[in-house]
This record gives sequence, C-alpha cells and structure tokens, in this order.
Amino acid sequence: MGRRVVWLVTPLALGFGVLAVVPGPRADEPAGLRKLTAEDVVKLWTPELKTATEYGQTGGSPKQSPNVAAYSFRVVGPTFEELWNHYAQLCGVKERYAEKRFLITADAGPNGSYVVSDRAAADGTGGRGLSVFLLKTDAYTVTVTFQPDSGGKSISGSLSAITP
Repeated sequence: MGRRVVWLVTPLALGFGVLAVVPGPRADEPAGLRKLTAEDVVKLWTPELKTATEYGQTGGSPKQSPNVAAYSFRVVGPTFEELWNHYAQLCGVKERYAEKRFLITADAGPNGSYVVSDRAAADGTGGRGLSVFLLKTDAYTVTVTFQPDSGGKSISGSLSAITP
C-alpha cells in the first residue's frame, strides 16, 4: 500500500528546498526505522472524537508481544452516526451512515482492504445493533466493534490491532 507524502517547500539561503514529510513507517521499511506497534494503531483508532465528553478504555498489549493489543471502550458524546462515519472514513469506505440501512460489504479502497458488517438491534425495534469495521493494511490490521448502550447515551465497543 502506498503512503501519502506531504511536500513542504522551505526557503533556503540559495533558493527553495523541498522536504518530504511522510507520516508513519510502513511494514516493508528498513529495520533502522521504528515500526508501528499495536498500541500506536490503537491510539490512531481510539474513538475519542472532539464531541466526546467522557471516554474510558480497558485492555492492553503484552510487553513481550507489542504487535498485539486489545481494548474495550465506552464513549459518551458522539452520536452513533458520528462514530460510524469516523470508522468508515478511516477504512476508506465511500458509503456513509444511513439510519435505516445496514451495510454489509467487503472491498479494497485507498486505505487498504476492509470489511464492514452492521446488525439490527436484537430487541426487534429495528434500531442499531453491533457494527464491525475491519481494515488490513501493509502496516497493520485493526478491528473495531461498537453498539449503542441501552438508553442511547453512550456507545460501547472493542478495538484490537495487530502489526507484523
């Protein structure tokens, strides 16, 4: 998978220089560069959006295996739609949240290969149940599951990441 390169033009004494800024290492880079750990991926995918008023998570990554991490979380503030669209964007999914539509898809996009699977609530109300987002890139694989808590004031889920 290719990386996005941001070009910055900086003035130098004898003209202009060009500096390439590349965010994050790839899995196929030389050993001298720091690879992403599973904790790094978790930080990138944590659902602590700007609208969050409360956030908590439990879990971790074993010291002897920094390439795996898993957490459960609870967030207050963002709507289910905001969180759904946040993860759709991270995965590179073109579709956006629609209240009466449950998406089940597997495809590849600009961010990697993804799977999305929505379920209706188990109580038969037609509301939202569990949503699953999985993304596989060259540098990591991440899975996020979440669903609205009873009462609709918070969203709970899980987040797991694996790096090569």
